[in-house]
Amino acid sequence: MTRRLPAVVLLATLAAGLAAGCGRREPLRIGINPFPSYEFLYLADVQGFYRDEGLEVRVLEFGSLSDTRRAYERGQLDAMGSTVIEALVVRDQSARSPQIVRVIDYSDGADVLLAQPSVTSGAQLRGARVGVELAALPVFVLGSALDTLGLRLSDLKMVSSNPEAMERAFRRGELDAIVTYPPVSTSLQRDLKTTTLFTSADAPGDIVDVLLVEAETTRTRAADVAAMLRAHDRARQYALDHPAEAYAIMARREGLTVQEFAASLADDIVLVEADAQAPYFGAGGRLPGIITKADRLMREAGQLTRPPRTADLVSGAFLGGGAR
Repeated sequence: MTRRLPAVVLLATLAAGLAAGCGRREPLRIGINPFPSYEFLYLADVQGFYRDEGLEVRVLEFGSLSDTRRAYERGQLDAMGSTVIEALVVRDQSARSPQIVRVIDYSDGADVLLAQPSVTSGAQLRGARVGVELAALPVFVLGSALDTLGLRLSDLKMVSSNPEAMERAFRRGELDAIVTYPPVSTSLQRDLKTTTLFTSADAPGDIVDVLLVEAETTRTRAADVAAMLRAHDRARQYALDHPAEAYAIMARREGLTVQEFAASLADDIVLVEADAQAPYFGAGGRLPGIITKADRLMREAGQLTRPPRTADLVSGAFLGGGAR
């Protein structure tokens, strides 16, 4: 027997159909957390570059990378600023299928293991209280640092915390060391005589920031994804052409001075521009090797447990501007 729908449901269905027929699209939802190079996604919004592309975008802010990842896993985001490591974790821990569509930067000193001034060597970390956000990237950074220092996780007293609470505890002297990155690392190094025990410059090329987009979105809204990337690239160019204005907008949101924000991009983060994307993509590109290494290290750390789902993790469909 055919079930008749209530009139209100029929009207709602008709309205949805008319909206779709008129080409109305849902906004793309992009998640970011405090980190200098992700700010260009916000700058593109402030300057109206998404709107110029005929695209509605919602840039949603989260307190940490792990918070952003969890929102993505719940289906609350279509895209996110991330690392290769988080991309692997999303595919391991959820049914979602993010794809890397753009390399944003690679860390060349931004991710650090900072210690109190009284800690002058890695050996002093034995039995020490070390703050770390128990998400994929910070644990990866800590593992890399301990390898360099000749220590193991079991040598420490790990304290799980989010970035803001971790900074406060470190300032109060309740933590001997923390794993962190700008803007937190910048403010701590500015205000305290911290000891830097490890930076991502000691493991060059291991930590790559990327823009992830859900595979379904890259298939069904390819033109929108391409428009988003063009707007992001335009924000990058705007910052080159108008650094004072652009950096003032982005630095204020990060809680940094313009000089500190500029220094973090110049000294600790290497931005990968649009015309330098090609070497990362493709069978012979850099990304497959980075993914393979990250997957191996994360499995050794027990962060990945399911069979790998990396066959379509990299999408080169949007090189050169992609579909319009």
